[in-house]
Order: sequence, then structure tokens, then C-alpha cells
Amino acid sequence: MRRSTFNYIEDMLRDYPHYNEYIKECEEEIRHPYVESDENIGGGRSAGKQERLTETIVRIDEDKRIRQMKRQQRAVANCLDRSNSDIVYQMCKELYFMNKRRLTLDGVAYKLNVSRRTLIRRREDFFIDLAKELGMK
Repeated sequence: MRRSTFNYIEDMLRDYPHYNEYIKECEEEIRHPYVESDENIGGGRSAGKQERLTETIVRIDEDKRIRQMKRQQRAVANCLDRSNSDIVYQMCKELYFMNKRRLTLDGVAYKLNVSRRTLIRRREDFFIDLAKELGMK
């Protein structure tokens, strides 16, 4: 696996616990966009309320950032489920899902009572599976 792909997956795993917040923020930006105040008084007509609601829903569904985050969230969840291993989940939790990482790879291996090499192999297998799920490999 290329180093850039490995780093991308690591960054994605660090963001995984926050995806729901990020998606909600993006949706709020679409629902309530910044509108510059208009000095022109009177004049034109505004779109109807129903039209704006439909337009907002369509924009949320078509937003690339939201679709990408949901796709990545599903991919990580699917790969964690497929791993069927508490070791992989605990490794991800300790190394990527916690806000302040306290343990190194050696510390996680010691905590999970597996060898460092076994943990590295499990992580590589998980990353390869995730890359395939995302269409990166």
C-alpha cells in the first residue's frame, strides 16, 4: 500500500467519530447560507416557501462533501463489522478514535495481549479492506 493511501486512511479514521457532526454542519450551511443584506427596497419577488424547501433538500442530497463523508462513514463501519475482531476495533479505538491518543502501537499491542507484529498485520489487512471498499485499490 502506498504511503499516501495509508496516511489518507489514518486521517479518515481519526475523523470517523466526528462524521455525524461534520455532516450536520454541512447541512446547516446549506439550509442557512450567508446572505448579504440587500439595500434595494421593494422590487423583485422571492421564491415561494415550498420551492426553497425543495431546493434545499435537493442541494443537501447532491452535496459532494456530504455524500463523500457518508460514503466513508459507511465504508469504515462495514469494514469494522467484517473484521469480526475485537482486536481490530480496540486498535482503531485506541489509535484513531480517541481525541487524545495515549498509547503507541506497542502500548496497544501490550494492552490487547498480542504481539506488535500481529497488530501491524491486522492493521494492514484492515486498511487494505478499507481501501478496497473505498475503491482506492
